[in-house]
Amino acid sequence: MSNLDLRLQNKWWRLTHLYKIKNKLGQVVTFKPNYLQLKHLAEAAPHRYRRIVKYRQGGVTTLYVIDELDEALWVPGMTCAILAEKESKLEEYFEIARLAFEYLPTEIKPRTKTDTTRMYRFLYRFDGMRLDSKIYVAMDTRGGTPLRLHITEAAYHPDRQKLKSGSFQSVPKTGRISEETTGNGYNDFYDDCEEDRANAKPGPQDYRVFFYSWIENPEYMLPGELEEKTRKEWGIMQVAYERYGIIITDEQLIWRRWKMKELSSKQDKSDTGTKLTGEQLFMQEYPLTYEEAFQSGAGNIFDQDRVGKLVARPSLKIEEIEAKYRVNWDARTDEEKKILTELIEGARQLLKLGVWIWHMPDPRKQYVIGTDPSDGNGADSGSSNCWEFELENPTVRRQAAQFYGKVHPDELAQITAQMGKFYCNAYVGVENNMLTTIMFLSKIYDNYYYERKIDEKTAKRTKKLGFSTNTLTRDVIIDGFVIGFDDDAYEINSPITIREMKVFIKNSKTGKREHAPGRHDDSLFADFIAQHMVQYYPRKSRSLPDKPAGF
Repeated sequence: MSNLDLRLQNKWWRLTHLYKIKNKLGQVVTFKPNYLQLKHLAEAAPHRYRRIVKYRQGGVTTLYVIDELDEALWVPGMTCAILAEKESKLEEYFEIARLAFEYLPTEIKPRTKTDTTRMYRFLYRFDGMRLDSKIYVAMDTRGGTPLRLHITEAAYHPDRQKLKSGSFQSVPKTGRISEETTGNGYNDFYDDCEEDRANAKPGPQDYRVFFYSWIENPEYMLPGELEEKTRKEWGIMQVAYERYGIIITDEQLIWRRWKMKELSSKQDKSDTGTKLTGEQLFMQEYPLTYEEAFQSGAGNIFDQDRVGKLVARPSLKIEEIEAKYRVNWDARTDEEKKILTELIEGARQLLKLGVWIWHMPDPRKQYVIGTDPSDGNGADSGSSNCWEFELENPTVRRQAAQFYGKVHPDELAQITAQMGKFYCNAYVGVENNMLTTIMFLSKIYDNYYYERKIDEKTAKRTKKLGFSTNTLTRDVIIDGFVIGFDDDAYEINSPITIREMKVFIKNSKTGKREHAPGRHDDSLFADFIAQHMVQYYPRKSRSLPDKPAGF
């Protein structure tokens, strides 16, 4: 076997010496993997299923087109598919494969059949070995069973559910699936990545998520020195060092400033919506962190670095609660046993209803509940969130319990009442967009928020049940929660609340603070209302049992 034959059998040699591409200057050059491509090849090699979140123009698409072309050229029976996010990109992606194929040395070109648009069929290898392989670029898989499937800009794909139920299912277990994208807000791709990242022990059939930050690319710098750095830049430098161990140079910051200006100047001037700043556009295209990659360009309401540090806690289990309260059981009085038994049984009933419990009630503490009802038929999720605080220091608060689920308004009222009674007759604020919930609650529970109104015609006082979230109060309750969060006043335990804090944004068109498109904020608004209820909490004595010894 000749030296050339030996080299051709070496995949790494082929990937670094054999194929041609066009560089960013339009020049035809030999493909040499850049930093990101090399790093990804090393990290992803053992893993069959991959999701890649990266900065723009990192070369991931080029890498996978060349890699799949190589597989089709040398592995018999190989079918490789590259799926584009939109039709206008099909020719662009196939051009990468076409250029690499056409520049192959004539003596090693396979016998080829090209009877389909944007597809190569390789019949026989140059040495006579039968291939029967192919590579194509399309919007979805063209029947059959591709062994290699790569999806470009996966977060922008028009129908992700169709993609997952169709094209993904056509790949056999022995095949490989890879997706790469820049962030596009908090969408279905983001949900899939979050689920993958939460998997502590991924198996061979599970996805791995790979993120690549712009600061890792040694090409992204311009010469010069900065006389002074902005506060934001000092923050970026701190994050870069803490997360990646990288000390950002002036040259990188100068490149960043130049790129922000360039992106801002290239915005679509026909767009009548709110223009994004250069910094917002830069975050979209060149994220520093994984969290930043998915942030809406309109800006998140909550500091995402701080939200990213929140740790959700699992609910207490009934076994843990029993173990805590049955300590020294025989030494307790009958009255103490009765109180503790009622606590244990109360917790058991709430857990059966689907309530998460993080802290058991303490008669020395005060409790408020915020409730955001579902729609009238239970198709939407409703939420009731209980928070604990002390009258002596009401600014420090912690999530004690939460119910979140799809239930009818009257069912949510019953769950809320049961939670309220369990938590020392908690003061309940119910958003009154769905009157069924608050009207039903008022019949079975007596400690809830309502407004006194005076009729202008009759001068009679009327009772308006529930809390009205309108243009005036909406900003008040949001601001109150944001201030408390910024002041580190809250212990947030709910994974649902944390998730919704990540997708709570300022709408770039309307300026309204709300959930990102396709996301939810039901739990978060229940928290907003609960925090607002603290200022209305009834300042009166309550008849509560004394705290048992060892409580």
